[in-house]
Amino acid sequence: MATRIIDEKETRTQTGHADGIQSRTLEILDSFGIIDPILRQGVSDVDMSYWALNKETGRVERRKRHGSSPGKLSRYGQILLNQGAVEEVFLDYLKGKGQEVERNLRAVSMEISQGSRNPEDDFPVAVEVKSLSHKDDEKSSEANEVIHARYVIACDGAHSWARNQLNVAVEERSEDSTWGVLDIAPITDFPDIRQSCAIQSEPHGSIMTAPRENRLVRFYIHLDEDGESKIEMDHSDIGPKDLVDMAQKIMKPYQLTYKYCDWWSIYPVSVWPHNSDQMNDPIILETYHTERHPVAEELMELDTQLVHAYQDDENESPTGAKQDRNSGGIDSIRERFSGFMAGVGVTYPHSALVADEKCTNSSVAKNIKLGMRLPSFRVTYQCSGSPIHLTERLPSDGFWRLLVFPGDLRRPEKMDDLISFAETLSCRSHLSHLRKKQGSSGRSLPLEPILIHSSPIVSVNLLELPEIFHPFDEIMGWDYWRVFSDDGTYDKETGQAYKWYGIEEQGAGCLVLCRPDQHVAWMGSLQDVAGLDNYFAEFCT
Repeated sequence: MATRIIDEKETRTQTGHADGIQSRTLEILDSFGIIDPILRQGVSDVDMSYWALNKETGRVERRKRHGSSPGKLSRYGQILLNQGAVEEVFLDYLKGKGQEVERNLRAVSMEISQGSRNPEDDFPVAVEVKSLSHKDDEKSSEANEVIHARYVIACDGAHSWARNQLNVAVEERSEDSTWGVLDIAPITDFPDIRQSCAIQSEPHGSIMTAPRENRLVRFYIHLDEDGESKIEMDHSDIGPKDLVDMAQKIMKPYQLTYKYCDWWSIYPVSVWPHNSDQMNDPIILETYHTERHPVAEELMELDTQLVHAYQDDENESPTGAKQDRNSGGIDSIRERFSGFMAGVGVTYPHSALVADEKCTNSSVAKNIKLGMRLPSFRVTYQCSGSPIHLTERLPSDGFWRLLVFPGDLRRPEKMDDLISFAETLSCRSHLSHLRKKQGSSGRSLPLEPILIHSSPIVSVNLLELPEIFHPFDEIMGWDYWRVFSDDGTYDKETGQAYKWYGIEEQGAGCLVLCRPDQHVAWMGSLQDVAGLDNYFAEFCT
């Protein structure tokens, strides 16, 4: 598919803006093969500290310190890195795929043709694009261009131009909350400056901090709507020095100054996207709304609770003997939403791309839920004995993966079940079509079966397994990288996949279908191939 990416900005983001990359985002970046430069440049967010005012001493004191992400949610923790640096990684990736971002281009109008039988309706969206000059973004010597597209993906935020073009309303809910944000190289004696912190100090206000790359620290400073901060904002002459002065008062008795400010801004917490009618007719496109809209609503609820918790600086005890209410509130909110905040706790509901519970056999893997992102555990390559996280074998290349868990293949009946499964898979109409249909590059199959057995590696001969798990290429030979063992003898962190997925080695075997985004679409036993075929029949032609 031919693609054009346009951006009205002249360059990538240089400073500021979003700086946190959560666990699930890192997993996705890894699936695209672009995580290494981000891990090298970023700062790991490991611990979080909660500070509050002791009213008797007039000093802020640390009340609690613990891991910023409760539990082992993912093989990746949170990383903090400048948005521009992340954009640079994306741009390099695109260049490697022969794709460039066309800059200084602004979309000015969009029309969608509907109901016509014109052959051009393969590209029903017409977007008029204006070329901007470097000196004046409203003047250009070039005529506007009209781009005809099959799909348009808008990535321009809640106040989106595309949203306005489609007449999708935005509901604004004022939370009466304004925050100053800045990235500085702090000169301070505050002991937790290289950790994420929540600091409350009545009556001066609240701060959130996050360590950044290159000795920078991000400060979020709540600007009191009724106090001195509000007056300064009304004069519209507030600057980074004013924000640092406010932070200094909150952090008393610790000192805070700076000589280098990388970026700063002031923003209100007020705009929430409003529910809109779904505009995509194709059955698969509809799932974007049904899956992502509830996630957006939960995100807004989380943001609301966190904002109120951070800005509420009422303490239960002036001595700090009892944990103050908002430190407890922030802590409990973060713990309650920990999986969601990390991005790994999202489970999509039934849709065209997530099978109905009634049409699956979820008992085959008790710890896997339909619609969830597949948890990753270390397994061992049959061909080499090398350990690998299973999801590293599920790259974001548009292909579906059918994970096959047959149990211990040393048992003859288990090998018989596997052979029978492979023969049946090749006979079912939709599954056979998916396996034989080549991708646009001819390099792989849209549906890739991957085998994870529980036998010792030395007891299995890979080439004696059904050929769907080691297909042959006349030029490149056998594909050795579709078979894994849950054998714990090669690495102390392997041998636990069956256990943690809740799969019984002596059971009927397990099939887990993973979508290209690593979310679970369907589940069943090795005898449930007809159910798998019926799943694809709903949308595959």
